[in-house]
Amino acid sequence: MRRASERPIPDDELTAADLREIWSILSLDERVQGFRVLPREEAETLLFGLPDQELTKLVLALKPSDRRYWIRLLPPDDIADLIQSAPGDEKENLLALLDERTRHEVNALLAYSEDEAGGLMNPRYARVRADMTIDEAVSYLRKLARQSLGTFSYAYVLNEQQKLLGVISLRELFASGGDRKVREAMQTDLVTLGENVGQEEVSRVFAETDLVAIPVVDAEGHMKGVVTVDDVVDVVQEEATEDIQKFGGM
Repeated sequence: MRRASERPIPDDELTAADLREIWSILSLDERVQGFRVLPREEAETLLFGLPDQELTKLVLALKPSDRRYWIRLLPPDDIADLIQSAPGDEKENLLALLDERTRHEVNALLAYSEDEAGGLMNPRYARVRADMTIDEAVSYLRKLARQSLGTFSYAYVLNEQQKLLGVISLRELFASGGDRKVREAMQTDLVTLGENVGQEEVSRVFAETDLVAIPVVDAEGHMKGVVTVDDVVDVVQEEATEDIQKFGGM
């Protein structure tokens, strides 16, 4: 007799966690079928949690219309990783699915080595001006959130030349007086990463500072993007997986 825990899970009850648990034993066709029956929010959760190579295989296995929708949900740094993992003849096809702004951002990221801070960063981040009032900054950031900028915990203060002047957390913004200027509340003692710094150094800086996000700047101090601790964890996990696979092959 089948135990209760072994009963099939109805499609409308399937979650990303359910599918991820059996992901390694499924064929590519079965993975696609499982992905397609997930509720939309659960499908997003699964997609955003897959390692680069598995994400690439899944996206390339989808129908062209579905592929276009799902790749456009990803942040530019994840799209760049996906394209780097794709076969050579598919790279241009994937780039063609993107809107002009995102394609420009992804091409800029692809110019970096994937093991450099520039290749790990997300070029989309919350930026504010030093002469804004706190109320103006909060209103602007709410607008960005509605435009699906993504999840962010910090706003970066830039001048007209896009040079990084300071950083302010959302908690500090909401706790500060509304008429106060951003420059009065921002922190100027900054931890930054050079755009060509290797991923080992990136990991070391995160380990030493306990930060969840670090801005990436060029040699002149222009801000290029943000690397998050999640980006570093993903790299470490992928390297560990590759090492295990090599060991298994030996």
